[in-house]
Amino acid sequence: MSLLKKLFTTRRMLQLGLVVAGAASGAVFGLILTRLGKIAAGAPPATLDNYLWNAAVFAVMAGVLSPLITWSELRRVPLWRTVAEPLVAAVAGGCAAIIVGVPPLILLLPPVGLALGLANLKRRYPEPQVAAALEPGSSGALVKDL
Repeated sequence: MSLLKKLFTTRRMLQLGLVVAGAASGAVFGLILTRLGKIAAGAPPATLDNYLWNAAVFAVMAGVLSPLITWSELRRVPLWRTVAEPLVAAVAGGCAAIIVGVPPLILLLPPVGLALGLANLKRRYPEPQVAAALEPGSSGALVKDL
């Protein structure tokens, strides 16, 4: 039974690590998005309260969603990539909205960047059954792991 206990302890530590890493990346995204949103709106600089509120909200959202998305859709992806690449893609979407100069795009492009970053990871690290079915010369039937 000590083997199972060790296995479940490792899994809990991985989940906790994903929650913490997701929350940290969400907080970073909240801070960056606050600055970009103020630039897009042409508003005065954000106060410390604005930064803290947005960092907290995005940290909670990412802390909850990061493990869910990682364990359900991105099981084959290295864990650091499940945190870093979507963050970079979402920030790139926000920066693109500023560069284009259309203020309402700040609401649309960061989530689109996030979704594209997640879709790119899913595409680059397919599940084994999908990879086996896509191999040249295969009959196209999915192979099940027994």
